[in-house]
Amino acid sequence: MVQDVFIIGATGRVGCALVDQIIKKGDLDPNIHSNPTRIVGLASSSHVVHSSNGLNEQQAHKFLNKEVSGGKNYSDLAEILELVNGSDNVVFVDVTSLNEPMTDFHIKVISDSRHSIVTANKNPVALSGYSAFKLLTRETNRYGYRCSVMAGADSVPFLRDLRDLNDNLHSFEGCLSGSLGYITSELEKGRKFSEIVREANSKGYTETHPRDDLGGLDVARKLIVLARAAGFPIGIEDVKIEPFIPQEYLSIGDVNAFLDDMKEIDTAFKARMENAEKKNCTLRYVAEMEAKDSVMKVSLKDVPKQSLLGKLRGTMNMVIVSTEIYKEGCPIGPVPGAGLEVTARNIRRDLLYLLQERKSVF
Repeated sequence: MVQDVFIIGATGRVGCALVDQIIKKGDLDPNIHSNPTRIVGLASSSHVVHSSNGLNEQQAHKFLNKEVSGGKNYSDLAEILELVNGSDNVVFVDVTSLNEPMTDFHIKVISDSRHSIVTANKNPVALSGYSAFKLLTRETNRYGYRCSVMAGADSVPFLRDLRDLNDNLHSFEGCLSGSLGYITSELEKGRKFSEIVREANSKGYTETHPRDDLGGLDVARKLIVLARAAGFPIGIEDVKIEPFIPQEYLSIGDVNAFLDDMKEIDTAFKARMENAEKKNCTLRYVAEMEAKDSVMKVSLKDVPKQSLLGKLRGTMNMVIVSTEIYKEGCPIGPVPGAGLEVTARNIRRDLLYLLQERKSVF
């Protein structure tokens, strides 16, 4: 069965990696895959190219290189939906970081059409109301959102399946940020906090502005996705967020000024790490949920060095889930918490699960 795919955010880093991987892995070739992919549309923030017969490799690369001849301007996501009115079932892939406009688009696709969505964008599932989340995710064969947390590792499907298995969730805790994991790992080596943050930013581990990671909101959103997947009707207002750095630094808008000012807290982080080591602990930025009281928190805390979270290195992520059956906790990971190739690979995996008539390859 051919799967028609329309990628929104295609000219971004994840979008480019996804298109490149689809082409290089031969997903377009029916001689290689029993379930070939057909890229019917690509959209940037302002331009779109579409063909119901599918875009070839040359057309796709031309668009990604921002040679927009053959495409057209658009101003509203509704225009993209109109382009596929005559198609039976298109899977839209959301690799943007948009909030309200994209949430509205997700809802319209799921409510008013038979098309489907795979999203690496966590905002529609984390920042929308819980009723909208239920609407979006009620048909698991039409909405894939595993890539919104841990670059597409199995944390979302694991927690989602608990409901159908009637295996009651007790708690979970985890490290959900590759960038913050990298920072805490480097602090263990005795390096200066300001140097680590600057390096993480230059390597692309953080968002363009590191405060987006260090403020804790991104981890809180991932915590919400996991809690909702497990069936808990919570929102951002239910999460206690303790930023990685003092609150006053989060208001610095200029990136270079922000990075320079991180030197002011080098001594504080050195002292905090030394204090943790005296207890045979290390620092990790941890997301936690206790199901009994729906207590949710993200914070920088001491964890034992020999614990599962304490042993994580670099950008690796992990969630430890405790349930009625997995009383002692079931670890999911360690897995890379970031990376373009990993994310692109797992978006393709989500696409497999949305195939209406998936055939095995032998």
